[in-house]
Amino acid sequence: MALQIPFFMAPEDERDVLRRISRLQLELWPEVTDPRYRAPLCGADTELRDPAYYLAAGDVMAYPLKRGQNRGRWKIDEVNSPVIYLFRSQMDEDGQLRSGYFWAETETAGDQSRTGGKPSRFLHAVRELQEAVKSRFRRSSPVKGIIYFVGPAAARLAQSGTQLREAGRKGELVRVYR
Repeated sequence: MALQIPFFMAPEDERDVLRRISRLQLELWPEVTDPRYRAPLCGADTELRDPAYYLAAGDVMAYPLKRGQNRGRWKIDEVNSPVIYLFRSQMDEDGQLRSGYFWAETETAGDQSRTGGKPSRFLHAVRELQEAVKSRFRRSSPVKGIIYFVGPAAARLAQSGTQLREAGRKGELVRVYR
């Protein structure tokens, strides 16, 4: 079963969440990587540049890409690897903050007796991430049944006039409670 946490985070909120989960010693992997890449540990001083990353709590499995612009590079298998996918919330060209999300596959598919399931370190990291987001972030008004978690810095941006909008071509505006 997959877990998805939709959010709005300003860069300050990202640093705060990474600081709160830094004691878990998660590795920061880019979405597409080179075969010899060595992932650094993520923390409050980690600089995020790409739109998406993986937070790994153990050994990752990857496969080579055979077509496209990233041919020859490796893509992490997010279902079989103990990783949390982070799609960052970013400002668009109109000055609106677009939504992002955390996604994690918490259960392995197939025969659980042979594979043993996901590692307990990974499940603990997922629970800690959920607590870090749910305890500090505000909630939004529901949009098509989805409630977004809005970081403190993103909420201040919204109060100062920056619009929060769902990711996607036809994303709707999101309002923050309180």
